[in-house]
Amino acid sequence: MDKQSISNILEANRSKIIKITKNIIKNPSLVDDIVQDASLKIYTYFQKKDYVLPKNLEAWVTIITKNTAYDHLRKLKRQQDLQQNINEMYQSHYPQGSEIPENTLLTREKIQYINEVFHLLDEETQEIFILRNKGYSYQEISKKKKLSLGKVKTKIFRGRKKMMDHLIEKGVL
Repeated sequence: MDKQSISNILEANRSKIIKITKNIIKNPSLVDDIVQDASLKIYTYFQKKDYVLPKNLEAWVTIITKNTAYDHLRKLKRQQDLQQNINEMYQSHYPQGSEIPENTLLTREKIQYINEVFHLLDEETQEIFILRNKGYSYQEISKKKKLSLGKVKTKIFRGRKKMMDHLIEKGVL
């Protein structure tokens, strides 16, 4: 069968393929992939030299589409089961609450570096950071510290930048 004839068959059945796929697959982001997959299977079937034209083309397209959609669902299920098994194995090896000693040490070192860099900031900026960390808004900090709103924002911006530069310099970030 020539490419134009195959394209005509696919185009004539495209809306049906999409409808069937949407009925089976509830995730809209997967529908296009499955429609494309089913169309490719139909196309490659007709590209074979020894193909037999199905007696009921519409029913055949429906079966190909359904099987392709169900294949994708089975594949997703296997992937989810595999991921769940991996997670369970990890959880049994590293129970929740316990961390890998290496990660615990790295976390402690990072916290230590952050504290060191924090203390490099001037006292006023440290106080502003502490208030901001406690949940105060810029306006509330401005009133509490008797500073302009712009000054508070500038102190926070420059303080963050200074901390980031030092942390990057030390290789923490």
